[in-house]
Amino acid sequence: MYWNELNPQKRNILFKFDDSDIKKDKDRILIKLKTNVFNFVNLFFSSSNIHGLNHLTDKRRHYIEKLIWVIAICLSIYGSAILGSSTWNRYQENPTVISMDREYKEWATALPAITLCPMNKIDDQLFNGFIQKKFSNYTDEEKEELWTFLMLLANATYGTFNEVPVYNRISPNDYLNYVLLLSSKLSYTIGNSHVDIFSSNELVPSVTELGLCYSYNGYIAPYNDYKYWIKRNISEFPKIDIISGTPLDGDVFVQITSMNFSYMGFVHSPYEVPDVACRIFPSQQNFYKILEVAALSIYSAPEIKYLSPRQRGCRFLDESDLEISPEMYTYNMCRNQCRMDQARKLCGCVPYFYRPLKKYKICDVKGMYCLDQHKEFLIKLRNTTGVDKKVNCGCYPPCNDVNYIVERDNTIQWYFGTDLKWGLIKYPRMRLKRNVLFGFTDVLVSIGGTAGLFFGCSVLSFLEIIYFFTFRLAFMFLHKK
Repeated sequence: MYWNELNPQKRNILFKFDDSDIKKDKDRILIKLKTNVFNFVNLFFSSSNIHGLNHLTDKRRHYIEKLIWVIAICLSIYGSAILGSSTWNRYQENPTVISMDREYKEWATALPAITLCPMNKIDDQLFNGFIQKKFSNYTDEEKEELWTFLMLLANATYGTFNEVPVYNRISPNDYLNYVLLLSSKLSYTIGNSHVDIFSSNELVPSVTELGLCYSYNGYIAPYNDYKYWIKRNISEFPKIDIISGTPLDGDVFVQITSMNFSYMGFVHSPYEVPDVACRIFPSQQNFYKILEVAALSIYSAPEIKYLSPRQRGCRFLDESDLEISPEMYTYNMCRNQCRMDQARKLCGCVPYFYRPLKKYKICDVKGMYCLDQHKEFLIKLRNTTGVDKKVNCGCYPPCNDVNYIVERDNTIQWYFGTDLKWGLIKYPRMRLKRNVLFGFTDVLVSIGGTAGLFFGCSVLSFLEIIYFFTFRLAFMFLHKK
């Protein structure tokens, strides 16, 4: 009632009075906040044991002196940041060193694995029985057409995809099933130089970039068996005990005799798989091939495990990040996945001989023709025309590895069957060791030394900063409140 009796002029005066009071209250709160912040920072600078900060709050210092100290502190911050980042980059990029170990009598060297890819992968009798059972209504011409297609498909790889004839009666998803179902039956005999050295008396099936192959002394081979891809149960497959030897054992070799097939051979580490870009050692039937191999080992110290793969520049066998081989990591398997990614990018599909994954479409014959147009790029994983640029696959070498070099490849005519003999001609007298040169402890020591050099502070100085801006700030706020 009283408010309604006031005239408009008096009402405006009261509104102005209320607005001015609110503005004054806000200004007082802001000034008080600034004063408290200034006092808190002044308290921190004056009580901190970091050199130079106390001069900024000392009332006896001239403004020019304070300006000089501000410049000195800024330069110290800049210098410590440069040295600190350099130390951290060294820890991230190059914390390891490779040294040489010459105690060759104390270690064993693994015998190289061998992978044999038969040149004739389709069995005639199996094909005839398969035709009679599933394609009995085919004419002789259609049977011959299917036979030719499967023969060339089974041997197709990068560089030979253009030889596969167009055939649309089989789904690309069934290519690998047909090749494995009709694969030739092998006969052979395996022996080694020492009776007490046992790995296996069987060649283990392994699907590679050259189709179905067979490995001996290969620890990775069972994981590339098509049956394992389907069942994912390694307990059904033999555990491979790798053959190795020392200088005290004498010569260590393996011989496969009485083979009923010609082959393309690969020599590689037991913890690796063949790669289409690797050197091939072919042999026709009724030839005796002798491979004399030299080896160079590299192994990693246990503390290397605590570094990331990027820091150490390598991966251990059980650190797989690969989609096609989540159980085991190898350098060549990483390159295989890289080829799959490049093939999908170029042609929208991948060859049939890779591990089946939903995200990768299997190429039909037209897709293979597309892959053949990029064969040089896909094999070498680098551009061969124009600017020679390597594809960044992100593949690290294995942390523990043995590199093998075939120093002698001798093939002679042999009338007693097809034989193969390989072994180490001499044991390596040195090996490489990967050690941690600059670990996390060294990082702490180096950064602590840098902080002491520029600021004269220690670990307690940094804890003091945390204390001031957490507990001390909270207690001051509660006290004021």
